[in-house]
Amino acid sequence: MSRLLEWEDHLWEDPDGGRIILHGVLPTVVHPQAMRPRMQWDGLALVAGEDDLEVWEFEDKSEKESAGINLTEAMLGGGATRLYLERLMLLEEVSGGRFPDPEPWRLLRLARKHGRNVYNLEPPLDDEAWVEHLGEEADYLTRWRTLLKIPRQGRRFGKLLKQARALSSPPPSGPVELQAASALAAAWWWLLEESLSPELRMSRDRRICARLRGAMADLRTELGADATLLVPSPQVRVGELLAILDAGIEPEIAKVCGSSDGEEE
Repeated sequence: MSRLLEWEDHLWEDPDGGRIILHGVLPTVVHPQAMRPRMQWDGLALVAGEDDLEVWEFEDKSEKESAGINLTEAMLGGGATRLYLERLMLLEEVSGGRFPDPEPWRLLRLARKHGRNVYNLEPPLDDEAWVEHLGEEADYLTRWRTLLKIPRQGRRFGKLLKQARALSSPPPSGPVELQAASALAAAWWWLLEESLSPELRMSRDRRICARLRGAMADLRTELGADATLLVPSPQVRVGELLAILDAGIEPEIAKVCGSSDGEEE
């Protein structure tokens, strides 16, 4: 929780060849054009699973039929997400509360439009080890110590938000209120993470980073050692993923690509 919430993209050089761009985004927030990735990229890796992409497709269709319906449903779900969205929607200069998540969705559509490889970093549900991990997460979330924290989420969110404000900074371009949105997104993520043990969080993130290196390896076989892979991730998670990559993680070769028509917004 000590790492600054940084706006610039991080370029990680894979020791086997290729580059990975870790691009921080704010969940449900539309980024100004000046803050979108400026480097050229050849493939897209999403911190998501196949089912998440199906949800994004459904949300996009729902929004076209009834604008704002996904925001309403998310607010009704309560918990950390409602605490985040309630405060985010008070920021007049920030276009927030958008579904599907604007930046990953925009980049996915752009990748599909140009026929670029798309990789899901969360394993599929036929992966036994991943299913076992998800079961352990579910068990931990239903422990009585975890459940007792739920009524105090509002107070805890406020404390985490105070810490996040100390680590946030004004964006290099765009509305100043994006700094407040950055702090809100960090507090939201930390509150969610407190529902899991450090061991479960590390196991999850190491698997994601292993698959990220595997995606890089796959892209490298097609485009060579100069290939560049773009990874949009919640800004608050970029430092955690970068630390695991820097510490060294073996690649997990598991290609999950999608290519269908789409248009950039």
